[in-house]
Amino acid sequence: MSLRKDRRPAAGTRPLLAGACCSLLLFAHCAAGDAERFPPDFDVPAAIHGGAGGGRAMAERDSLHRFPVILIPDIARDHRDWTGANPGNAFPPDPADVHAALTNAGFLPIEIWMPDFAPAGAQMSSIEEATDDLKFFMIAVLRYTGANKVQILAHGTGCVLARLTLLKYRIPHWVHAEAYVAGPFHGADPAGSAGIRPALAGRPNAIWLTPGSELLREILLSGETPRSRNPADGRYFRLKTLTIRNGMPGGDAWFTANPDSPALAGADNRLLPGLDHDALRCAPESMAAVIPFLSSAAAPYSMAEDFDQDGFRGSVFGGPDLDDSDPDIHPGAREIRGDGIDQDCNGCDLSVLGGRDGEIPLTHD
Repeated sequence: MSLRKDRRPAAGTRPLLAGACCSLLLFAHCAAGDAERFPPDFDVPAAIHGGAGGGRAMAERDSLHRFPVILIPDIARDHRDWTGANPGNAFPPDPADVHAALTNAGFLPIEIWMPDFAPAGAQMSSIEEATDDLKFFMIAVLRYTGANKVQILAHGTGCVLARLTLLKYRIPHWVHAEAYVAGPFHGADPAGSAGIRPALAGRPNAIWLTPGSELLREILLSGETPRSRNPADGRYFRLKTLTIRNGMPGGDAWFTANPDSPALAGADNRLLPGLDHDALRCAPESMAAVIPFLSSAAAPYSMAEDFDQDGFRGSVFGGPDLDDSDPDIHPGAREIRGDGIDQDCNGCDLSVLGGRDGEIPLTHD
């Protein structure tokens, strides 16, 4: 007589177990797919080189309950930084997957977006040119998710790209909150990993990140956490801003001599000594600060709040569409010069003179 128990399931339970296994495999496949590619029905802006996140289909926006987060990687990195690559000295390494950390905290797949601003293994050719790419990606996410606003989580040079985009196009009112990790707002060390030496080796973005560069002066000129005007009601506001840095001399290879470079006056500035440049992006200690900061509740899209059916909620419901009676007025719409109308919903009209400073703020009536 054998003492070994028969571990085979009873005949009646086999279909249930098989179904459960299939469901688990399907869930794992969908989760993996979401972390590897965009949804097939998402209109990816032409200048975006790839990326991942956003769930499986636009229908998922009916369950949206947080403002979508756009994750912007460091220079010469891609979306894999957010799915476990390059964890630095984060310990243990398993929770260094930011996408998984957000998912485990209750973020839905359609609330997590990870664009690539350069081909894999390369770096963006120009921070200033990439501002167009980020702006159009923000518009695409707003339209696809139906959310009133997006949120920003950026690392390293991605922080400068994000802040420059918001100020250059006057669109802070499209953003609910911004979280910046190890961003070189006050410059990286001249001889450091993002300084003059890489620039001379054919990496022109790096020269802009040296202390006192024209680009950095431009994004800090109006204040490190500037007041912005909401064109929907004419009121001024400050974006919710979080920064995370090592703060120790030599603790972050980018800021060996200026460890407080990532801090911004007026922001919620957090210190996490002991974590290196990459670990600051993904370590559990960092996620413990970032996730609650980005967890504000948001309402899902409703067609009843989009009178002109252009895909964007009207401003009376907190959305970005400043004239919900005209489907030709919405974020990303073509701006007509000198007509006194704000077609693209950034609070300005384009001057007939054009040029770098060719936008004319419109007075709220």
